[in-house]
Amino acid sequence: MRLSDYLDPDLILLDLSARSRSEALAQIAGRLADKKLIKDRDEFLAAVNKREDQGCTAIGRCMAIPHARSRTVKRIVVAMARLGAGIDFSAEDGEPVRLIFLIGTPEDKAGEYLKVLARLSKLLKENGLRQELLTAVSAADVLKLLEQAESRLP
Repeated sequence: MRLSDYLDPDLILLDLSARSRSEALAQIAGRLADKKLIKDRDEFLAAVNKREDQGCTAIGRCMAIPHARSRTVKRIVVAMARLGAGIDFSAEDGEPVRLIFLIGTPEDKAGEYLKVLARLSKLLKENGLRQELLTAVSAADVLKLLEQAESRLP
């Protein structure tokens, strides 16, 4: 399983202009809907927000991995957004979030979904990768950085 199986350049939004968590999540969900990867943007967004209400998905060091299972998702997808200015995600470390990786999955893919979430979490623990993602100039660069980091994992 490789993250590149779930993330493509059209799902990488660099310099998102959102000013709040809800605005950022809505913009990312909008891209998923535009690309026909979710059937109902509002229903998917409600599932993501419900998950956020259960517990903050900010993992610290300016990153968050919001995620949800929803019947509106056709296949497991990962979208990435980078914000020029950080937004409050209620992170435990108090840092504003600048990198968001939104994971959506069909309701019947829980096992695979947990593997994707775990792999992404493991990758993002690398401080060097985080810094490189914050300065990447293109979606292709982001994909290359993630693939290189993933190739170093056991």
